[in-house]
Amino acid sequence: MKFARYVFYFEAIFINLLVGLLVFFAPGVFVSTFYPGSLPAVPLEIMRWYGVLLFVLSYAMLRALPSGNEGAVRIFVEALLLGDIVHLVATVLFFINGGPLVFGSAVMVFFSTFLACVRIFWLRNMAASAPVRVENRL
Repeated sequence: MKFARYVFYFEAIFINLLVGLLVFFAPGVFVSTFYPGSLPAVPLEIMRWYGVLLFVLSYAMLRALPSGNEGAVRIFVEALLLGDIVHLVATVLFFINGGPLVFGSAVMVFFSTFLACVRIFWLRNMAASAPVRVENRL
């Protein structure tokens, strides 16, 4: 279980935060790892929004992990697992529509698959050790 938590910290700091910084401050560099051509300014500006999302994910995970609230971490990990699945579907669509298999897309497939496996492992172990109780406060 400690291995999974280390992976979650690694993801929050080195994937979400650092990639978020790259996407926000240099969207053209980020896109060039997936597509060799250049893009007009507006699509690159839209990529900055992806960087914002990565900052938010990083912040939420870095707050949840050390909080001791395993229920909150579990809900967040479940959401990220759903994101991994949707991300892999989007990647298939990327390839179907002519996206090249280059360094960026290969790394993305690897990390999405690896992180999904780690999340499944962690969630299965959490379910075996203690079920989560979520209160409805509405």
